[in-house]
Amino acid sequence: MMGWSTEAIVSDLAQPEPRGAADVVDQRCGSPPCQQDADTKAFTGRGGAPAEVRQAQAHVASIHRQQEELSRLTRRVRGRTFYLSVHRRKTTGQVHLRWRAAGTGTHAGHIPWGTIDAYFAQLPGALREWYERIHRRAIELNRREIEARLALRHARERYP
Repeated sequence: MMGWSTEAIVSDLAQPEPRGAADVVDQRCGSPPCQQDADTKAFTGRGGAPAEVRQAQAHVASIHRQQEELSRLTRRVRGRTFYLSVHRRKTTGQVHLRWRAAGTGTHAGHIPWGTIDAYFAQLPGALREWYERIHRRAIELNRREIEARLALRHARERYP
C-alpha cells in the first residue's frame, strides 16, 4: 500500500497557502513574499504599452511616406516651375511639405502658396485644379503629421 491518499492531496489544495509558507519571509519586504504583479505580456512584445507606441510610430511613418510620394508626384510634372519638397526640422522632428521653385536662379527656394497661386491661376483649367488639389492634400498631410507626432509623443510619455 502506498503512503498517500486522495484526501490528503485535496486537503492540501484546499488550503489558502501551502504548509510552512507563513514561515518564509522576504528580506526586501519583511513580510511573506511580496512580488509585485507584472504584466507578463510586456515581455512578449504584445503588452498594452509597447503596442500603443509602435502603432503611433507606424502612423507617423505612414504619413511621412505619403508626403514623400506627393513630393515625387509633383517632381514628375514636365516643365514644372514649382514642386513640393519635403522639409525636415531637426529640432522638433517635424516633416512637412513646402512649395519650392524649380531651377537654380534667384527665384529658386521655398515659396509660399500665396506667391505662386497667381501663377497657377494662369494655367489651363485641369492643370490649375490639379495643383490646387495637390496643395490641399499637402496641407492635410502636414496637419495630420503634426497630430500623429503629438500622439506619438504622448504615447512615449505614458510608457517610457
